[in-house]
Amino acid sequence: MMSSREMREKIIQFHYTHSMPSGASWLYSFSEAIVVFSIPPNANISTFLINEPNKVLELSRLWGPDGHERNLLTKAISFAVGRLRQDAPAYEALVSYADPNVGHAGYIYRAASWVDIGASEESRNYRGPAGEVVARRKFHSGGRHLNKAEILALGYAEHRMPGKLRFARGLTKKARARIAKLKYEGRNG
Repeated sequence: MMSSREMREKIIQFHYTHSMPSGASWLYSFSEAIVVFSIPPNANISTFLINEPNKVLELSRLWGPDGHERNLLTKAISFAVGRLRQDAPAYEALVSYADPNVGHAGYIYRAASWVDIGASEESRNYRGPAGEVVARRKFHSGGRHLNKAEILALGYAEHRMPGKLRFARGLTKKARARIAKLKYEGRNG
C-alpha cells in the first residue's frame, strides 16, 4: 500500500495532467493503480446530478503504469469506491470525465458500471505562436486577467475542442434513480 505522499508524487510524475487537484482529496491505491477523488471544480455539478448541493465528489485522477494487468483500473475504481463510501459517507454520488481530446473514450467507466450521462460543453483553449496549447485559465489566474482581444494580440489563436464525456455513479438509491433519469433524458450541460 502506497502512502499519500507516494501517490501524490506518482500522479504528478506520471499522470498526463502532471498535477493534483487543489482542495480536499481522497487517495487510494490498489495494486499499482492510484485513484483520486476530490471536490469538483464545478460547484453546480452536484445540483445537476442529484438536485442537492455539495453531495458529489469527482474521480479526478486515475492512473496505472504502462503495461498494467488487464482490468486493473476497473478493479481499482471498484476498490476505491468501496473505501470512499466508508471514509466519506456524506457524499451521495460520483462524477468523472473522459477526455476525447487526449484519446480517452470512457471504456473503464463503462466497465465499472458508471452511467454515461452525455458530454460537457465544448472547451476552449489557445494555441501559441510555436503551436503550444495553453488553457484559458492561464490568462485568467493570479494577477493576469486578459480578455480575448488581448490574448489574440499576443499571437495566440482560439482553439475549440469537444467536451469531455461525463460519467456518474450513484452511491445512494435516490442518487442512482436521479442519475438513471439523466441518462434517459440525454441531457448535456
